[in-house]
Amino acid sequence: MRRPWAAAVPRDVFDDYSLPYACVNEPRTDWRALVGAAVDPVVDALPAGASLDDVIAAINGYGANASDSVWARLGGVVFKSSQTPLIYDPVSTAAFGYASCTGVSVTFVAALRAAGVPARLVGTPAWRGDPANGNHNWVELWDGASWRFWEGRPAGGGETLTNPCDKWFCKAARFPINGSTKVYAARFDRHSNQTVYPLAWDPSNLDTPGVERTDDYVTMCGRC
Repeated sequence: MRRPWAAAVPRDVFDDYSLPYACVNEPRTDWRALVGAAVDPVVDALPAGASLDDVIAAINGYGANASDSVWARLGGVVFKSSQTPLIYDPVSTAAFGYASCTGVSVTFVAALRAAGVPARLVGTPAWRGDPANGNHNWVELWDGASWRFWEGRPAGGGETLTNPCDKWFCKAARFPINGSTKVYAARFDRHSNQTVYPLAWDPSNLDTPGVERTDDYVTMCGRC
């Protein structure tokens, strides 16, 4: 089987985090052919029996051949702040060659989904509950048992998939025990869940379903 990890994804996870064509309210562009053409050679170049972590690392440009990452194949995407909501869908990110954390994350989600790895946009609309402190978006990916998090390489740099504490934002000061930094993951189907994924760039928009992840990040980052 070409991508055995994809065949093992539970149906509910697949429906919400592999199949969907969008994360939040980004422009609905036909990104699958573009992103798929960047992902397939990177994944196909991996040795037989490569682990899921190897697949994810190669896509994000941390594999043995980092110069052949998806980012390079999409034209050399770099981070540029304050681009959302002007540039944050995968096609625009590739066309302009840059995006801020939201656009980089949405593109990373698209690349992972194109490789058969369930992924979702996650973030906080306000550090410590105060919009003046800024906001941030990153990516969670399903490893077959749980959700782990990572940033698209243009928005990060040097982090690992395995250590939460090497992410610049995963610090106790940013995730105080009182839970004032709210964290949400975007999902596609509302189901019976009325949780909303808050959009820092469009705060009146309550149309994106979400899953609250605050307690998980307080636990993971409170020790960092």
